[in-house]
Amino acid sequence: MPETTFIKIADLLIDTDNPRLQESSEGQREALRALARKQGRKLLALASHILEHGLNPGDHLYVMPLKPTDRRFVVLEGNRRLAALKALENPDLLADAVTPSVLKGFRGFSKAYQLAGPLDTVSCVVFTSRDEVQPWIVLRHDGELGGAGIVRWGSDDKARFRARMSQRKQRSTEIQTQVLDFLQGHGHLTAKERGEVPATSLKRLLQTPRLREKVGIEFRAGKLRALADDEAAIASALLFVANDLRSGNTKTRDIYHARDREKYANNLPASIVVTATKAAGQGVELEARPPATKIDTKTAKPKAAKPRDRLIPTDCVLAVNEPRLSDIEAELRRLSIEETPNAISVLFRVFVELSCDAYVVRTKMRTPEKASLGDKLKDVMTNLVQRQRLSSKQAEPVKRAYAKDSFLSPSITLMNQYVHNLNMSPISSDLRASWDSLQPFLTAIWTP
Repeated sequence: MPETTFIKIADLLIDTDNPRLQESSEGQREALRALARKQGRKLLALASHILEHGLNPGDHLYVMPLKPTDRRFVVLEGNRRLAALKALENPDLLADAVTPSVLKGFRGFSKAYQLAGPLDTVSCVVFTSRDEVQPWIVLRHDGELGGAGIVRWGSDDKARFRARMSQRKQRSTEIQTQVLDFLQGHGHLTAKERGEVPATSLKRLLQTPRLREKVGIEFRAGKLRALADDEAAIASALLFVANDLRSGNTKTRDIYHARDREKYANNLPASIVVTATKAAGQGVELEARPPATKIDTKTAKPKAAKPRDRLIPTDCVLAVNEPRLSDIEAELRRLSIEETPNAISVLFRVFVELSCDAYVVRTKMRTPEKASLGDKLKDVMTNLVQRQRLSSKQAEPVKRAYAKDSFLSPSITLMNQYVHNLNMSPISSDLRASWDSLQPFLTAIWTP
């Protein structure tokens, strides 16, 4: 029986045999680029919808394990959504695969996506094989099938839906829109800043009764109403929440469940909590006029976005097929750089050297088993360049790593020091920078 569960995006792989692709792709990067090349603006439109509304909660990705003992999964249904998420995480993956205007659009969306907080996991249905998932994929993509498949709306159905939606909008503008209108109208948010607030996350919070109570508002008869006389205090509280989301300090995943939103409301700073002076149902409609008192900008100031707390970025795909190395990779993706820098530094060095060893064995190179890590790096890098799996530009960081007289601090020396020197403490920023410089090299090693 298929199981529904949440899976990390980093553990999801695009199907290289995806029917949308004219030919099977070699490797994840090429599969992503081929899909983006074919979809073009359609993929950009999907990314825009995901950014505004999130993933459809009623539409799961269909996946199967890459291998019986592997922690990674091949996406059999939902490859466009996965491609859009990966492009939002790192739009430069699409460079030269899409038109300049589409790439520019993805780069703009990516900034907003990072501020809102990138998704870590998505809801998936896990199947055991392609044969097991086939009936459900056919049901989605092979037409109406006499009524068994998806039956599309006719023109009358669409018109009726739009008319009814229009009537509802005329009766009531959604709460998050009214809050943003209020904040922008009072001069607390610029148009640009407003656009950076993830509206769906704001809506989730504002629909939480406990949060509305804390910020002194209610939503009745489709209108935003104040439950306190101090309108400036309400503005300050609402601005704090908006900026907290806009800065990425609180991400979508942090408030995805009702219990998390309740916890968020209860943990609001006491300095911004509004004391109600009116009973529920007696609120006064918030008018579009400046508040009498200037809000407290100190409590409303957004926090700067934090650097990633994992060594391996979520958009980095490594097709590691060695069990022990796969376990090390999983730990490097799971452990916090800030909390466990020593463990990460040692695992990082082990992962680099064992990756080189695995490549030497796989390609039957003549590099001695007891060669130094620097020599292994040099030999493997040279082989990858000769096979055109690594560009000369991507090879430069590897050359700097094994060049003992490099002006830069050689990463191999650093990694050795992290392992063997009691007085050497790894710095999280150095670890991130070292991984980023060697990532193309490691990706080339572990690309099928």
